[in-house]
Order: sequence, then structure tokens, then C-alpha cells
Amino acid sequence: MEANYRMERNPNPKGENDEMPLHPRLIPHNTYNIRELMRYGKERSTYSEADIAGALRLITDLVAENLRSGNNVEIEGLGFFSVSLQSRPVMDKKELRSESVHFKNVNFRCSQTLKDRLKTMPLTRLKEEKLRTFNDDEKYRRLQWYMDRHPYITVMKYRGLNGCSDYSARKDLAGFVENGTLEETGTRHIAIYTRPAGNNEPEPASLIIDSNITTD
Repeated sequence: MEANYRMERNPNPKGENDEMPLHPRLIPHNTYNIRELMRYGKERSTYSEADIAGALRLITDLVAENLRSGNNVEIEGLGFFSVSLQSRPVMDKKELRSESVHFKNVNFRCSQTLKDRLKTMPLTRLKEEKLRTFNDDEKYRRLQWYMDRHPYITVMKYRGLNGCSDYSARKDLAGFVENGTLEETGTRHIAIYTRPAGNNEPEPASLIIDSNITTD
């Protein structure tokens, strides 16, 4: 089976309007859990599912125990596991007690053997649906149509409304904030865009937005 990818563009980290280069992003077919790996392992070996499950649990326990004891763990053909730590920033090591140092994360470094096996993985670009594009005036009209019916809009909703990429949606919404059409609120995890207080735009002519995907 070939792995699928699509070309994506990240938002400019500097907040500028210049577009960032495209880069390929893998689109997973699925995420396999232990039970599925056990089933496939049984089909490819003489081991039973119970044998495979027991071996996986044992390896998991041994990896966790050794990491907890301050060791690194290498699983040949897979990679290296190690622990990273965290503490508050200090200038002198005497300012920090052992009780103030904590576990942060488990680091994984892929083995060269696994990298070599993946270098020749078959890849195919995911066929994407054709999206109808709108000019700036039409995007503005569609935004006002939506805001007349909802208290706020998110990046995801704007993408669906205008059939655009995440990058284009964020760029458009930033422009609407800059010119005073919208205000940005929300949290650091999700941005919410609302009309400024007292901004009551007239409702535009009726607009059909059931779908912006064309079918050929």
C-alpha cells in the first residue's frame, strides 16, 4: 500500500502576508493499536495473540522501569528512548533542589536501520477535491452573511465558508481584524472572531453556501 501525502503551507510565523513555501505532509491511512498489531503478528508468525500480547506488555514494562531508573533504552531496529527533565530557570545550580526537578517527556530517536527501511517507502499525492475560489468582495459578502446569523466565526468555519486553506483563512481573518471588520478573541488554543461592538452590517442579498466544492 502506498502512503498518501498532500502539499500544505504553514502560516507565516512573523505574521506577515508573505506566503511560506509548500511542504509535503503525510496523511495517515489509520492508527493501529495493540490489538490490531497482535492480529497482524499472528498472521505472519507462529505466535498466538496471547503470546504477542504478553511479549508487548513485558517490553513496555521493561522500557518504563529502565527509563524511570535513569537509563536509556535501545530497541534494535526501532530506536532509542530517553527521558528529558524540566525545572524553573535558575542562574546558579545551588538555587535548585532535587525536589524542584521533574520529568518532562520521553524522547525517541529513530534508529538508522529503521530510517534505511523507510527511505524507499512508496508515496503518492492525495487527490484533492477542486474548490471554487472567490474574490475578496465575495469573501467579504459571505462573511457578512455568516455573521448576520452567528455571534462569531472560527478559522475552521471560515475555511468551510469560502473553501480555502488554513493559511488563506488566517490571512483573510487577520485582514478583517486589521481593517476593523472583526475583532479577535478566544484563547491561545483557538481564535474566535466577532464583530466589533455596535457594528451592525446590513444583511446582504441571499446567498447559497451549501457547498463550495465542484464536481467534475
